[in-house]
Amino acid sequence: MQSPQPLQSPTDDNTTQLAQLQQAIDAHMAGRLDEAAAIYEAVLEDDPIQPVALHYYGIWLHQAGHHDEAVEKLMLSCALESDNAGWQNDLGNVLFALGRMEDAEQAYADALAITPQDHTIWNNLGATQLQLQKTAEATDAFRRALDIDADFVPALLHLGSIFDAAGDKMQASHYQCRAYVLPPLEGKSKEMLGISFYFLGRLPEAAEAYRAWLAEEPDNPVAAHMLAACSQADVPERASDRYIEFHFDRYADTFESNLLESLGYRGPRLIGEGLGLVAQPARQFEAIDIGCGTGLCGHYMAPFSHRITGVDLAAKMLAKAAATGHYGQLEKAEIGDYLSRNPSSCDLVTAADTMIYFGDLAGVFRNVAGALRRDGYFIFTVEAVTPQDAAPSGFCLHASGRYRHSRDYVHLHLKNNGMEVVHDSEQVLREEIRQSVAGMLFVARRTEQAAA
Repeated sequence: MQSPQPLQSPTDDNTTQLAQLQQAIDAHMAGRLDEAAAIYEAVLEDDPIQPVALHYYGIWLHQAGHHDEAVEKLMLSCALESDNAGWQNDLGNVLFALGRMEDAEQAYADALAITPQDHTIWNNLGATQLQLQKTAEATDAFRRALDIDADFVPALLHLGSIFDAAGDKMQASHYQCRAYVLPPLEGKSKEMLGISFYFLGRLPEAAEAYRAWLAEEPDNPVAAHMLAACSQADVPERASDRYIEFHFDRYADTFESNLLESLGYRGPRLIGEGLGLVAQPARQFEAIDIGCGTGLCGHYMAPFSHRITGVDLAAKMLAKAAATGHYGQLEKAEIGDYLSRNPSSCDLVTAADTMIYFGDLAGVFRNVAGALRRDGYFIFTVEAVTPQDAAPSGFCLHASGRYRHSRDYVHLHLKNNGMEVVHDSEQVLREEIRQSVAGMLFVARRTEQAAA
């Protein structure tokens, strides 16, 4: 029940009665239930329709397990004081606890007709409507609660659960993140706080969370990388090997489902489209899939390749790739190092969402060109610099932790390394925070000696 307000100043006629009721309510709130019940019963014996006694005795009866009589008393008290929203809410709470959802819904609606700006009652109404399978009405009720109090955690969590059940992971995450970042923050994962603040577009707070995480774990490569991404301080020219290995090994088991189901990931399919632009499938290429991850590109490469080598730093990702059966060889190695050790070894290099972990592309393009035979193809995706990004050098580290590149920058470094652009096109790579992530698909052909 709601905490009772102090009873109104008594008149001479009801001084004793109201003093008794205040004593009963105090005892009730203190857990001295027998004492409270005795007073309620004495008052009602003298005045069977005393509304305060009826209401709180009704709550006592419910607590004591006398539910039918409790509801009778509560309904009568609400009828006697029809403008008391708190009492209507109490009635709704008892009816909800008893599973009488239609009656509870009406009680909450009656309370809101009196006090439409009470966010707790909107939340109670929404919870009842969920039980009645009225999801749309419940969603509206929870949103009304948040219109009144944007930080009301129960309504945020309810909405998160509704959208999660509906398969709308982005909308669910929005509400879940809003709830997660609310105080108290003690004991919460610094990484999840950083992710949540980033998801909400609150980058200074995300950076502060990653800074606190790095202070606790100074050698953590994820904390260091994400702090640079969200603060834009001490930005590296590429993600460290330790970051890539650590990050992707952690998520190997859920990587594919998150990308394909939650984010609408299109990278491997785009690699397949790029292959279709330059060749017919005849298993003609000796191919290297750099940053192969779990092997999602293998399905698209296999019809064009008689042998595919996959290269990645994350051992758990490689284990997933091996299970696809598309790869003749899998190498745990940094891609630049592997390519430099295997000059003129292939006709095709693919990289789906691999360049997003490199800012400066000069070195990796040089290694790709060196590994390709003349007229071999390099097919890859990049995330695209947007007008909102500050990228004077042609690339930037976005707050997501991924690098973005401009078309001119990519063209320049392909040309500098003896590769001719056969195709480039604007593409949507995935969705993130309910927005399409802009990217580009490139198909380049090795024509000249790579730059030294």
